[in-house]
Amino acid sequence: MPARISAIAMVFLALCCGMRTNAQEVPQPVPPTPSASPTPRPVVLGGHYVAEFAGNGSGGFAQGTAYASELMASGKFDLARLAAPGLGTARIILTAREGSSLSANAIGNIFTVQEIYGDGLTPRITELSYDQPFAAGKADLYAGRINTENDFAASSAYWGGISLYCSYQNNGICGTPIAAPIDSGYVAYPTSVWGARIKLEPSPWFYAEAGAYEVNPELALRGNGFKLSTTGDTGTFLPLEIGFMQTDASGNVQGTLKAGGYYDTSLAPTAQSQLTHFLSAGNPAIAFVPDDTYRGRFGFWLLFDKLVAGSAAPHRRGVALFGAVEYGDPQTSQLSVFADGGVIAHGTFAGRDDDTASFGFAYTNLNPRLRGLETSLQNSGFSVPLTEQEKMLELNYGARLAPWFELRPGMQYVINPSGEKTIPNALVWALQGVATF
Repeated sequence: MPARISAIAMVFLALCCGMRTNAQEVPQPVPPTPSASPTPRPVVLGGHYVAEFAGNGSGGFAQGTAYASELMASGKFDLARLAAPGLGTARIILTAREGSSLSANAIGNIFTVQEIYGDGLTPRITELSYDQPFAAGKADLYAGRINTENDFAASSAYWGGISLYCSYQNNGICGTPIAAPIDSGYVAYPTSVWGARIKLEPSPWFYAEAGAYEVNPELALRGNGFKLSTTGDTGTFLPLEIGFMQTDASGNVQGTLKAGGYYDTSLAPTAQSQLTHFLSAGNPAIAFVPDDTYRGRFGFWLLFDKLVAGSAAPHRRGVALFGAVEYGDPQTSQLSVFADGGVIAHGTFAGRDDDTASFGFAYTNLNPRLRGLETSLQNSGFSVPLTEQEKMLELNYGARLAPWFELRPGMQYVINPSGEKTIPNALVWALQGVATF
């Protein structure tokens, strides 16, 4: 086991003593219905089945349809009640994905239009963790097989547990509203790696957290979902984040401001070397693409959300805004600048207090160093794309048809897929269904 993974384990063993569970729940495509029970059970089992359809009648490099699905099962165990006072919480989450990608098959855009497609389309351990409180509940250690998205650049929850970002189907917003999963070793759901994070909450309105996570690209590949060894490890992802929170008297979120960044110790290809991602296998320009590498990637993000009308309490009507911006390492990032934002109305028509109407956008500027190489090769007579800015708009309606079922029809408009003006803008019709159990 590499020294950095051993160090993570030593920190975990040294600090495991008396803490409350404080990690955010794994991001869900839609939030579970809040439990009516006032006392949490010592063992909570659950899961969901998510189905997503998407089709583009125009735009992209072809027209087509695609269907993807995810089955998730989870278990949460309160060891303080099951074993001994002072212990924390253990979690296990298993997922399995299958299907096809409209973005890969017909559009060619970076932020996929089906958020549950990807990560090997394979059964996998999404979480195998232990969460332990200490310092009278003002600090928390969370470790095991986890992902960065659980805690860093994570969505706030309004209206009894609704993740703002998971009110969308495009991956430019859903899950994490930053480009770090593309530009670094940031690990997003459903993949997990060995890691740990410590979080301090000295007051109800402020927190600070830091973590260390294995960087292992092999774990996202098909067939590696249950791989527990660290072979293929390339470095350590080191994030840091501080946050300021505003809540009402009942503890409902009124707004947050989060600032964070990361350093990734991995050896990574430079921005120019990533041109091969946008070229066909037989393109003669590949011979002139450098294979340079650079050690140590970094990036920064700023996120905010705010309740601007109504209430954030469960089953109440309200309106919330959110936004994010990220800057990536100019040496290695594929996406040098990323931004997104949106507005969500909870409660729509009479008697539909748990429905949502959501509008959002995402924008990214591909690395100017990559664009410089493309321009140079074009001037030399090679047929290569010019990757500039990709943009996306999404409008959808989430209909809570039953406490356990939600249907979300929507439309997306993808502008300049992969930043290439030669690919026509795509109008995408989408439909997501989620059954929770």
